[in-house]
Amino acid sequence: MNYSGKYGNQFVYRTREDMSILAKKPKKSKNPPTVSQSETRVRFQEATIWAKKALQDPDILAVYAARAKGMKTPYILAVTNHMHPPVVKEIITEEYTGEIGSAIGVKVLNNFYINGVMVKITDASGTLVEQGPCTLDPFGVIWGYTATKEITNLTGVVITAVAKDYPKHTGSLSVTL
Repeated sequence: MNYSGKYGNQFVYRTREDMSILAKKPKKSKNPPTVSQSETRVRFQEATIWAKKALQDPDILAVYAARAKGMKTPYILAVTNHMHPPVVKEIITEEYTGEIGSAIGVKVLNNFYINGVMVKITDASGTLVEQGPCTLDPFGVIWGYTATKEITNLTGVVITAVAKDYPKHTGSLSVTL
């Protein structure tokens, strides 16, 4: 049996996945929201709108439903994913020599799922040398890119990695060699 509503003037019942939860009654603050709180509220509104629309797509719903467990519903996962854009933490260049076939690694953090990572290489003058998608290693840790063009002088070469998630947020990082 599921319960909902108030219990006295101190508690409320909430129902989630056939489970009733007794919680403290929320209190409304008398203080006006801070700038940060206002920004977070707007981001949360955007996230809820996006999640409702995105989960109408059967393919996107399937991705979120596959990861939903317990009280983390596909909707909660979608909202949370929207609230946390991907972060490119590191570009690994130890194996990049400028030769065709040399490797670049990218470490990306996200709370849910990365839709893809792109690498762009520009020379010291800012001219695009090459760009392309990365592939995720079998362990699901590092995104890899293999160079297709040769660069003889790596001084001033800029490598940029851009990660994208399902809500189409991006995170990027650049390193100069």
